[in-house]
Formats: sequence, C-alpha cells, structure tokens
Amino acid sequence: MATITVSRKIQLPNPMLVSSDIPTIKLTYFNLRARAEPARLLLAYAGVSYEDDRLPLLGRISKNGLQRRLHIPMAVFPCSTWGGKEIAQSLAITRFLATKFGLAGRDNLESAQVDEIIHALQDVINSGYAVLHEKDEKKKGEMAAKHKEETIPTVLANIEKRLTSRGGQFLVGNTLTWADIQTFFFCSELCDQDVLKNVPAVANLVARIGTLPNIKAWVETRPSNPF
Repeated sequence: MATITVSRKIQLPNPMLVSSDIPTIKLTYFNLRARAEPARLLLAYAGVSYEDDRLPLLGRISKNGLQRRLHIPMAVFPCSTWGGKEIAQSLAITRFLATKFGLAGRDNLESAQVDEIIHALQDVINSGYAVLHEKDEKKKGEMAAKHKEETIPTVLANIEKRLTSRGGQFLVGNTLTWADIQTFFFCSELCDQDVLKNVPAVANLVARIGTLPNIKAWVETRPSNPF
C-alpha cells in the first residue's frame, strides 16, 4: 500500500476547508486509472494526503481483490474511507470529494449543471466499458466503431456547445468545478486525440486543466498503467 502525498501548491477553492478539517482518507482500487482516477484527480487538486491503496492485478482481478470485494460496501471497487466512514461507488466518491473541496457548484442550479456534464460523460464511459467487455468479436468491432465515430464525437460536441454558451472558460458558473476536471479526465484518456480538433473550446479547457500545478504534478508522477 502506497501513501500518495500531493504538495500544496494552490489554494483550496473552499476557504472554509483547512488542514485540520481533513481526516484520514483512503481510496482503494486496482492498480489502474479507470474508475478511481477522477477521485484521485480531485484529491490531487485539493492538495490533500491520502492512502492510495492499489490492489495488484493477476489476470483480470487478483484473488486478494476478489476476497476483499466481499467485505466492502456494495461489493464493488473503488471504495473509500473518510475519517473511517466508508463510501462506495465511483460517482458517489467523486461527488462527495467535489462537494468537500468546493467543486460541486455554489448552489443547487450549478450543482445540477455540474451533474449534467458528469452524467453525460459517464454514459459514454459506460458505453466504452460495454465495448471492452463484449465477447462476440464481430459485435465488439461494430460497437467500437460506433463508439469512436458517433458516441464520443456527439458528447464532445454537446459539451462544446455548453462551454461556449457559458463564456468558454469553464463549464459551470464561470469557475472551476468537478465538471471541468471530469472533462479533462475523459479527454485525456481518449485513444484518438484528433477528435479534440473538432471541439477547440473543450481542447483549450483540457489543456488549461492539465497545467494546474497539482493536477500536472499528479499526472507526471502517478503510476504508469495502460488505462
């Protein structure tokens, strides 16, 4: 188990959140980015220390991982603890962290606007996982082609419209939110980066998020994994 510490180089967006407010944090997932990386990016941005508990992969899932899955909430990874309290499900974890770190919107409307982007991206991420797990090779090829040629460009075009309609700097409230960081995660994981040429405002947003000191430091030093 490794303890990841991200240096505090930027001010936390929530001035009410100070070091004494941060309890012991642990995030458990396999040694992959995948479903846990959005939470890691939020933790990096906030500049907090946490235990990055990574389960080794032997084949698809390690025996240790299978055994531990039986003893965690909802029997799925990732899971986390915040001051000893367990939270399961990737979106629940990231939404909790975003709220704690002042990145979930300043009111109910902004929170809904953030969620709109998050769920639009999650639909496409889940579509990608469906392709990955499809066993019929012919069907898998057809699904992969549609995912690349239709699904991804469509969601990016829709996010481009949202971004430009709101000033072009940030997706919600003219300030950094979880929606921007999730968009960075989604786009940086794309195998075909050329698709971003069709969405210049999104590409610019992704580039700016990638230069935030703590995000940049995490991406440059995180474990190297295929996904």
